[in-house]
Amino acid sequence: MTPDDRFPGVRSSARPPSTPSTALAAETPAKGAGNRECSTHEALAAVIFVGQLFSLVPITGYGRNSDPRTVRMRYRSVQFVYGCVTLGLMLTLIAMLAAYTVDQPSFGVQEASSLVYYAIIVFFMVELMLLARNWCNIMGRWYVDELPFRSEPYQPPARSLPFHHKVRLIAFSVMFFAFVEDTLNFLSAYKLNELHIRYCPHRSGFWKNFFHREHPYVLRAIPYHAVLGWTIELTMRIAKFTWHYVDVFIICLSLGLQRRFVQFNERLERLEGQPQTQGVWRGLRLDFVRLSELVTFVDERFSKLILFSCANDMFFITVQLFNSFDLKPTTVTTIYFWYSLGFLICRCFLMLFVVSSISRASERPLETLRRFPSSNWNLDLRRLCDAVATSENALSGKRFFFVRRPLILAMAGTIITYELVLLDQVKKTPDTTRDCTF
Repeated sequence: MTPDDRFPGVRSSARPPSTPSTALAAETPAKGAGNRECSTHEALAAVIFVGQLFSLVPITGYGRNSDPRTVRMRYRSVQFVYGCVTLGLMLTLIAMLAAYTVDQPSFGVQEASSLVYYAIIVFFMVELMLLARNWCNIMGRWYVDELPFRSEPYQPPARSLPFHHKVRLIAFSVMFFAFVEDTLNFLSAYKLNELHIRYCPHRSGFWKNFFHREHPYVLRAIPYHAVLGWTIELTMRIAKFTWHYVDVFIICLSLGLQRRFVQFNERLERLEGQPQTQGVWRGLRLDFVRLSELVTFVDERFSKLILFSCANDMFFITVQLFNSFDLKPTTVTTIYFWYSLGFLICRCFLMLFVVSSISRASERPLETLRRFPSSNWNLDLRRLCDAVATSENALSGKRFFFVRRPLILAMAGTIITYELVLLDQVKKTPDTTRDCTF
């Protein structure tokens, strides 16, 4: 099989060079094709835009109908400068927190979780910046490989929303619940500060006391100022969004791959077991190979992000379960804590479920092919069955694990086992609401 068989629209060096207009026509949707399925690049436009509002994915030239080959990360752009400033602030905060933690008399779960939280945010910011640098190549390849699935004989999945509407619905639903979680976080800190001032009257103002309770490691190095306080709080909002955004980003990428396998299977089902020419089976086989190679390509670029996202979610689920045994000083704090834990678990398992749906969707064609009568059997049909049966179409965490449905059950079992072990072993964390030592 030649490269041109696998990737129509990508010129092989073994063939005579085509003109730029010919290559562009092979890869660009024809004018007037308003009913075409939108590309993954186009479906992600709104998600990328929201990420850029919070200094993530600093690329320029992105739009609803933009060509992925024209998208670039420009070092003199506002997006890149904004991302670097935010990253610099986060690196400064983690350095001050590390220095503050070293001077503390003890090192426990709370101190460890704070350091891990900042470190994972910095990693996510750097990784998304590196992906932005290669976004043109990644989405350019993706755009070409999914091009056959955006027009006849393939159709949008039955009983499904338009692709870009589905991506926006899921992404913005998760972001909305994340916004609610962050709002409750602020209200909880606000109420705890009110309670602290009630027991420990200070000459300093309400917001200085608030900032001292939330970020003592900053005041240890820099005197308090209102501008400093609100700058740090704004940076914390960006950091919290980044913490949620990576899972949303992975979900949206996975929806693009899963949708193409669903389209492939539905085309098989429309054949209804009727005899087909050898050319039809050959085309179907090449399309499936194209999808399998696209999954491998995407996995190579995003598996590190998936690995750290899963590790991050599991770590903070266990930390929150550890903290669940402590009584909370205020009602708002109690509501925030349980909402945060529930949202974190739901977000984690939603991400795993959507990513694992790629593997499930890639296995369904084999069930459909087995319903074809033996009288229709031929060499290309057999090779298609072999390709479907032997392909490992699943994203992974740097190939330490593959995200399939059994992984969800394994992680749920681990969480339940951990909770049962904690019941007799956990020690309550002392309440610092009435600590007036500063």
